[in-house]
Amino acid sequence: MENITSDELERRVDEVLFYHWDPIGINQYVNTRAEYRSYVPQILSMLEQGEMSEVIKLLSDLERSMSLEPNESTVRKIVDLLFSHKNAIEKGRA
Repeated sequence: MENITSDELERRVDEVLFYHWDPIGINQYVNTRAEYRSYVPQILSMLEQGEMSEVIKLLSDLERSMSLEPNESTVRKIVDLLFSHKNAIEKGRA
């Protein structure tokens, strides 16, 4: 993936985590914008390797670490969205 493409994917992963995943319900507070940013590099690596099941496991484990019970259906939708962004960017439809 060229740098502009990977920068775009990084931005989109960060946005999906904050605006769509947001397991602790903080995305309405501007000062919390960086809350999930530390997860982006690991998710990017998994996306680049095509590891859908690993991303599902990671997000579920992160939710458990936040004392939440993961909703498998919701987590799968988030992972599908992440992979959709990756595929769109790779195909130049971004």
